[in-house]
Amino acid sequence: MAEGICPDETEKRSRMNDEYLATGFGNVDASADGKAYEKCLSLLDSLPYYREYKQRSYELLGLLPGVSVLEVGFGLGDDAFRMAELVTPGGSVTAVDASARMCELASARNGGEAKIAFCQADARHLPFGNARFMRCRTDRTLQHIHCPGDAIAEMARVLKPAGMLLAYDNDWGSFAVSGSDRNTTERIENCWRNAFVNPWIGRELKRYFCEAGLSEISVYPSVSVVTDFELADQV
Repeated sequence: MAEGICPDETEKRSRMNDEYLATGFGNVDASADGKAYEKCLSLLDSLPYYREYKQRSYELLGLLPGVSVLEVGFGLGDDAFRMAELVTPGGSVTAVDASARMCELASARNGGEAKIAFCQADARHLPFGNARFMRCRTDRTLQHIHCPGDAIAEMARVLKPAGMLLAYDNDWGSFAVSGSDRNTTERIENCWRNAFVNPWIGRELKRYFCEAGLSEISVYPSVSVVTDFELADQV
């Protein structure tokens, strides 16, 4: 039996076939299936490795009551909510994301209870004056941004003197899959890493920090190992 598909459905299927989570996070609002990104972010936030490095990032930032924080690329807002608890009372969290969809979702989850301001903005053109925040954090966002050095320079600009910037991101150049067929395995590895705008951003962060005029820079490498196929497929 022949399958009948209307033009709109054909276009939607084409977009979904071309779309890949690695590439799509750069423009979630243009996604054919926004729920996939919500599901992915929720899954990652639930995994022990991600929870541990996120908690470590809060500790490194020294978040205490009264501290003002800027989160660049907040996704569903989970980190912003946790940091808001740590800087209360007296502190504040301002969170920006390029996606209007994410702003809407995070704002709805907030419900006006936490002292967080969610807004849509380009990380390379932050809508804030100089020396506005005591802390700035970005998590797995720079891998999706063209000209990430501009985003880091902007985050450095809005930091107060003696402020602190923390960036966590991936080095997909070190991404590895264990497989029995070498050619297939290499093709999978290359396909995944090349889907990102900045697959080597993890190893390039220190250079960008130096170029932005930041000092006293520390690097903390970590490795995530996934041995379950179904979980790896979802991640």
